[in-house]
Amino acid sequence: METQTLHFRVGADMGITLMQIASEHFLYENNIDKALSVFNDSFGGGCPEELQLALLKGDKLILVDEEEQTFVVVDRSEYMHLDSIYPKVDFVKHFKEKRIQMDKHCSDLTESLDMLVSKFRYRSSYRMEFSTEAVLKFIYGNDEDLIEELQEDEELNQMRFLIKIIREFIETSFKLAELSRKINNLYNLDISFDAGKVMTLAQKVQGLATQDFGLFLEEVEDNVLSGYLEASRDIDEVLSKGIEPVDIMSNYSAGWLSPEGKYYALNGEIANMLHNQIADALQEAGIIPADKDDNPDVWLEQAGWVKIHDNNVQFAGCLNHRISKTNVHMTDIQKKMIYEYIALCHSGIVRLGWKMTKVSAARFQMTDDLMLAKNYFEF
Repeated sequence: METQTLHFRVGADMGITLMQIASEHFLYENNIDKALSVFNDSFGGGCPEELQLALLKGDKLILVDEEEQTFVVVDRSEYMHLDSIYPKVDFVKHFKEKRIQMDKHCSDLTESLDMLVSKFRYRSSYRMEFSTEAVLKFIYGNDEDLIEELQEDEELNQMRFLIKIIREFIETSFKLAELSRKINNLYNLDISFDAGKVMTLAQKVQGLATQDFGLFLEEVEDNVLSGYLEASRDIDEVLSKGIEPVDIMSNYSAGWLSPEGKYYALNGEIANMLHNQIADALQEAGIIPADKDDNPDVWLEQAGWVKIHDNNVQFAGCLNHRISKTNVHMTDIQKKMIYEYIALCHSGIVRLGWKMTKVSAARFQMTDDLMLAKNYFEF
């Protein structure tokens, strides 16, 4: 079979098309890796990451030299007459709109779940009739007909479908929250994307699985609010005296571990934004240099501090190269303290990175820095 070579010419609007495709991958698929790969692949794998980020944001534009058939990258500010035809991603606006949509959808799903659960709440059993044929097939090892009849029950079908929708929504919402954190790191922004309401919904779904219907009582909101307010008072009392290192073995709710092995932590609820409060207190205490304009959380991450919440360990020092800074790795004392903390306080199981991958404390301690970064902390 004869091989044929196809030739095509790049049109003047190819740069616009590429930037539109990339922005759509981010805005509609929540996939920044896929968005950035549009530029890298189009440039033959030779597009620096800093340029990819600038193109996605829209600070730079891709023009086409039709005669030479080459791409030319320019600053948007120098081509303002093209501003209206080239896409530009406003990350702050995007996540603000996503947050509003998420909260509304979460409220609607919570209301639907509460209404449906009310039908099951006071039942000690759920009775159904199956055909004799389906029962006999089940006895002899074929359960397809019985399951089919079970799935035809309208009430159960509603619950099954609703739980599927809720679980997909929860997964998407947590991915969005993580994506906002990633955008903060990549672009040095301070986007807040609190998924606290989604966490409450997730707890309700989990409670349903164990028939813990107490989670569906109206008082649950009061309990959550009370817990938040009580924790806020305790935090204010602690921080009013100035932030001080604590014993990591006391198993605080959340904390930051310095490269020197000093642990600063607080107890409280997710809604108390513990890591942010600790970082602000560290800056106020002068532990974070006062002349730094960076977000305190970002400074800590870039300086090699480890972010800990229960048994979830986050580390972003290995991502410094993305912003043209030198990577840092966990120190020996940090790894030793984390190993001992996880072994004693969390049954030897640590969840690493944004994916929360479960590994043993022993495996964590034995894994070298490059493999830790590659397998667990890099995006």
